Amino acid sequence: MPMITREALIELAEFRADEESALSFYFQPQVPADKSHRDELILVRDMVKELARPPAKGGGPSARDLERLLVLGGSLARSHSQAKAVFACERHGIWREFDLPAGLRRTELMVNRRFHLRPFIALMGLFPRTLAALMDRKRARIFEVWMHQAKQIDDLVDELPRRGRSDGWAGYDGGHAERHVENEAMRHFKRVADRALERYGGSGFQGFAVGCRDEIWSEVESQVHPYLRESLIGRFNLDVATATGEQVREHVERLVAEHAAERRQGMVREVLGEAQRNGRGAAGLRPVLGALERGEVQALLVGETLGAQAMECTHCGHLETRTAPECELCGSKMREIEDVADALVGLALRSRAELVYLAGDREFEQAGNVAAMLRFRADQNTPARIAG
Repeated sequence: MPMITREALIELAEFRADEESALSFYFQPQVPADKSHRDELILVRDMVKELARPPAKGGGPSARDLERLLVLGGSLARSHSQAKAVFACERHGIWREFDLPAGLRRTELMVNRRFHLRPFIALMGLFPRTLAALMDRKRARIFEVWMHQAKQIDDLVDELPRRGRSDGWAGYDGGHAERHVENEAMRHFKRVADRALERYGGSGFQGFAVGCRDEIWSEVESQVHPYLRESLIGRFNLDVATATGEQVREHVERLVAEHAAERRQGMVREVLGEAQRNGRGAAGLRPVLGALERGEVQALLVGETLGAQAMECTHCGHLETRTAPECELCGSKMREIEDVADALVGLALRSRAELVYLAGDREFEQAGNVAAMLRFRADQNTPARIAG
């Protein structure tokens, strides 16, 4: 099964079909009423049957894609622990499957000109890729925690020097040996911190967690690089020798949930405040669309209930909230897109912006259910402003 990478998401986000033939399928397992999983299988079959009807305006998924989905649905119905995402368009030779943790809101099947990525992005927000370093004074185990799984990627051991039987004259040798042990422990922490930094950089990690006893945390923290310290989401206490991957995953996911909730609240307040001051924030569909197309966006905030139509240029892909027969940029024909959220996600991915998914935030919903933190504002980068 292919890895879920940002590059894979960008590839899916950049795809646009000339007609509605891009199929997006999300399967969320449920607790079955009986061991036959009959209800889930019927649900998938009914969804496929509905899409098999030729649409009035032409297009639609290929019969081959629907057949493959039916076969896949039969095997998925027997799973109660893992979700699945499928993106397919036979006309363009695309069939992508991804195994996911069972955290989707529901099973759904959609066909459009674009792939429906919003559920995917929401799930990645729940399970961001996190680096976890579990350590004591002589051993460290480094884990990659992602998509409800914990995988050990390093096991570092540095043996501490043994203490002799005698402390020597006036305890001098004993004190010297103790300092030597402490120095070796600090070298071990430094080695672990350097390895964690090496693993973290350029690998798509979104957070860093440390597992250690309280009494050694100050020593560990002093060796952590400032770049990693900024990414620290918290720490936990587990025994490095006996901890299982499942225990590490549980502790890290708890830290992720606590950190993410606090960070989302802070981002909403900051973005809306910046937008009101005409600063580095944009709120509402039209301002956010403009900021995305100008490459200004650092982080895109999308609400769960965002539902809005927009117009898209068939040639250059320019998006417009107002109805227009021709593109104002290139003069080509415009067409309507039913759900602008997937277009927003695509623009954000291509510009390497962070994606933040929000649910149940009334203040954010009242502000338009979409907002962006900006890297800069092009309309404010005038020569006079720069000189000032």
